[in-house]
Amino acid sequence: MCSPQQTQIMLNISLAEKSSAQTLASEKSDYLALDEIRRDGGTQPRAAINLHHVNLLTEQMEDGQQLEPVTIFYDGEFFWLADGYHRWHAHRNREEEVIACVIHQGSRRDAVLYSVGANAEHKPALPRSREDKRRAVMVLLNDPEWQEWSDREIARRCCVSHDFVNRIRKSICHSMTDTKLNKDRKAQRGGKTYTVNTTNIGKKVKNERDANRVTVKDDHPLFAGQSGKITQLPNSDAAIVELDNGKRELIQLKDLDVEHEGDRPIVAHHLQLTEGGLVEIHTPNNSKINGRLARIAAVHESTVEVWIRDVKTMTMDKHTLKHQQAEPIPMDREPQLLEVGDRITKLRKCNLDPFEVEILLLLEQPVAFTPVELEYLAHIEQRCGISET
Repeated sequence: MCSPQQTQIMLNISLAEKSSAQTLASEKSDYLALDEIRRDGGTQPRAAINLHHVNLLTEQMEDGQQLEPVTIFYDGEFFWLADGYHRWHAHRNREEEVIACVIHQGSRRDAVLYSVGANAEHKPALPRSREDKRRAVMVLLNDPEWQEWSDREIARRCCVSHDFVNRIRKSICHSMTDTKLNKDRKAQRGGKTYTVNTTNIGKKVKNERDANRVTVKDDHPLFAGQSGKITQLPNSDAAIVELDNGKRELIQLKDLDVEHEGDRPIVAHHLQLTEGGLVEIHTPNNSKINGRLARIAAVHESTVEVWIRDVKTMTMDKHTLKHQQAEPIPMDREPQLLEVGDRITKLRKCNLDPFEVEILLLLEQPVAFTPVELEYLAHIEQRCGISET
């Protein structure tokens, strides 16, 4: 731990300058001792520290590259780290005593509010994961003041979609009559704050199980008057309908009499749950898995089994949930899953040995992949003569 005299030299500013908001301008780059920076104020913007990325930054420093300064908020007493946790750990790995900082005058809460959107646009080397985004939204929704903001205002602060915020808000509400989370929300427009009553937003006229029932229009040449359930929406113009006679047919939306939610018909929730699919878990009473992404292992009449990775032990655990606790997520939201899935599909056409078959089965369980798993996949591709694209 540096002495006050050493710290003053490293900062290269006087104690008088520290207490002045004017001299701590946001564009000024200074240096702080690592141990002087507080990281315990709830300002960590990501769900977890990525050790692989920390090691990458450490290697860059060893190669002589200069990392961009971390972002600090100074409240007159403490220096709060708002952005740059991986860079801080890389400096610690290198046993550096100081780190470059851009210092803003502000409170711990200012640092928290800055942190929730800090990694959205300028971190191409480590894009935010879905859990990172969810953490940012939850920080605001769990705060007595910020939870009263509208979904759009929270989305703007966290740099996510307002639909994403709305889904999370609903998942933590125990009752639609919860006025704090649902009825009166704060919105900001043109520098002014006002209250929005959202009691009736999102209400459905029909329940989901009834709404996915459709009837083919009478002028259809093949299926006129037949009824069934929508099982999939493969594109914006058509639906796959399971007719009451058991047959599945691709039918244009214009040929269906259907209840719409916005511009899209409603698909029953349980019909969107398919083996191998990606889901987000909503279990407010189980914080260990609530908000996590998972892969579906099996779908039953009223429950769904999902695979979840235990990050600490790197093992895969299977959990059984009710249908409504697993929210289907489009696979294209996780590009790495799509890429690995395509590679596995190509490999299944090859002559694989039993060990390789088992490896591919294991790779169909995680949401994110370890470097070792990707190395195994590349090794099988090399043996089969398939080049990674």
